[in-house]
Amino acid sequence: MPHSFIKLHTTLLTTLLLMLCFTLFIVYQLGTLKPLQEIDWIDCIGEGGITVMTLIWLLATLVMRPKGLVTNLLFFGLSALHISLLLDFLDEFFIFSHHYSWLSSLEAFPAVIGMGIMSVAMYYWSHEQHVLNHLLTKKERFYRTHGLHDFITGLYRADYMKRQIEQELCGLSQSSQCFCVALFDIKGFAHFNLQHGSLRANNLLFDIGQIITLNLRNTDLACRFASDRFIVLLPKTNHLEATYITEQVAKMVAQHTPYDLNQTITGFSQLHCHCVEATNTDTLTTLLFQLNEGLAQQKRALVA
Repeated sequence: MPHSFIKLHTTLLTTLLLMLCFTLFIVYQLGTLKPLQEIDWIDCIGEGGITVMTLIWLLATLVMRPKGLVTNLLFFGLSALHISLLLDFLDEFFIFSHHYSWLSSLEAFPAVIGMGIMSVAMYYWSHEQHVLNHLLTKKERFYRTHGLHDFITGLYRADYMKRQIEQELCGLSQSSQCFCVALFDIKGFAHFNLQHGSLRANNLLFDIGQIITLNLRNTDLACRFASDRFIVLLPKTNHLEATYITEQVAKMVAQHTPYDLNQTITGFSQLHCHCVEATNTDTLTTLLFQLNEGLAQQKRALVA
């Protein structure tokens, strides 16, 4: 396990270890091992497998989540469920006298309590997810698939955007609602990468992706297009409105001041940007060609 994971959830992991040790101690003290010929190995495999899986779910929950109320509730709910399944599994190896038969009778109660705690956790998790969904609106729109996710910028990749544009083009042929697509290109990114290294370059890509997202409307969608380029879908927007939005986004990005490891300003430049409005005759290929050609003309004009 990663050191950061252990350090972050030291208290919960210690609590889990104590609960497991206490459960094993109680069963060992109050029970007697069955003879090997009386053990049903098929049941052992099934119940043991379920017990191991709940433990994996429990540890995975801690690995994937930060500290907080929802994490604590999920932890104690899954822990109670795991203890109940563990007791059921150990029941295949131990037999209890009539004085301690209550232990076998009560083995399901931790699971009931755990499910109750997890139900409360789901309630608070729904509130948490509502906030996250709102934050991800400009990155996901109506569809979530992490297979198309870009882990450097936190945005989706070009393939995801292409699917969204194709859907908008299908809708455009059936209605009069226009939409625009904008393309952003970082000025001098190759030089920045050579001068400051890939780590700082990746951090810059992440920062710009976040700035673009923050300065879009809730209905817009931003994705990483390729290398140092970002693409934005602006539904129900004409070219004049889209131009204003893209220029405003470019201005906000230009105000960003990245620093290197020595807290020195790295001298980041600005963005090239170009947007086009889709028509009934456009296809995904023609739209992307117009965007790339528009940016190329801007670059040639600056060089000239």
